[in-house]
Amino acid sequence: MAAAEQQVGLHLHPVSTRIGELELDPAQQKAMAARRDEEIVWLDHDLAPPKPAFDVIVAGYATAPLGHPGLFIDAGVRVGTQIGSMRAFAPRYWHRTWLGYEARPLAQAVQRVPVSYAFADWATGFAIGAATDANEGPALLPWIEALDTSSERRRHTRVPAGLGFWPENASHRFIHTGTYDDAWEREIAPDLPPDFNPRFYNAAHPSLQLAHAPVAGTAIRLVHLAPQAIVECSFPALGLSVQARTASGRTPAAVSMKPDTLVIEPEHDRMSVVWRVLLPASEQGDPVRTVRLFRTASAA
Repeated sequence: MAAAEQQVGLHLHPVSTRIGELELDPAQQKAMAARRDEEIVWLDHDLAPPKPAFDVIVAGYATAPLGHPGLFIDAGVRVGTQIGSMRAFAPRYWHRTWLGYEARPLAQAVQRVPVSYAFADWATGFAIGAATDANEGPALLPWIEALDTSSERRRHTRVPAGLGFWPENASHRFIHTGTYDDAWEREIAPDLPPDFNPRFYNAAHPSLQLAHAPVAGTAIRLVHLAPQAIVECSFPALGLSVQARTASGRTPAAVSMKPDTLVIEPEHDRMSVVWRVLLPASEQGDPVRTVRLFRTASAA
C-alpha cells in the first residue's frame, strides 16, 4: 500500500449524496423512484472529539464477483480478527400468498448494492411491516441484511446491517445521547447531560467498532467490496504528534495523536486514517496560534 498521490482533506461537513445519484441499475432505480431525491450521508464530517472506539467505515458497494451477478451478494471486511459482514440483495418485495407472505425479487440478479444505512431494515431505511395497500404498491424489503455465521448453517436476520456510516438517530448511537429532561433543561443545559456517553461519536456499525486502533501491519481484507473479489493490505506504520505554539511564543510539550477512524473507499482504491487529539487549554490571553505536526515511531 502506497501513499495516495492526492491526499484526502478534512471533511468540515458531511459528504452527502442523493439516492438518485448513486450508481444503481435500472431495477434498483425503479425500486427507489419514490426516494430518489432523498439525501443521505455517505461520509461523516471530521469535526468531533476523539472517539472511544476505533471506527471502520466502508463507503462503497457490495460487488458481485466479475461475471457472476445473482440474487444476493455476501460481502464483508476484516481488520485483524474483527469482522463485519452483510448480505446484499436484488430489489425485493413482500408477496401475499395463502400461507402468508414471502419475499419475491423485482430483479433476478444484482451486480452492485450500496452498503449504506439507507438500504437497511430500520426506521429511515426500509422499515419492514405489513404489506402496503394494493393501491400503494408492494412493500419493498431491505437491500442489505446482517449475515449470521454463528451457526453451522448461515441464516440472515433482521438486525440492521451496513458497513458504512450510521447517522445519529441509529439505535446503537442514539442510546448514548443521555437524558434530556426538565431537570437537564433547568440545571445543566446547554452542557451535555451527565449520562451522555462519548461512544455516541462512533459512527460505524457495532460490528466494526474496535476496542483499540490496529497496530502497524494488522491485516485488512475486503471481500466482494471492489471490482476484485478479494483485496488485501495492512494498517500503515505511522505515528503522529502535534506541538502547539501560543501567541506569546510558548511551546508546550508535543502531544501524541491517536488514530480512531479508518475509511475504506474501494471505488477510489483508497483508505484513509483519521487521527485526533485534544490539546490542553491555553491560558487566558495566550491562545494557540499555530500547530506543528510531526511523524513519530509507529505503534508496533
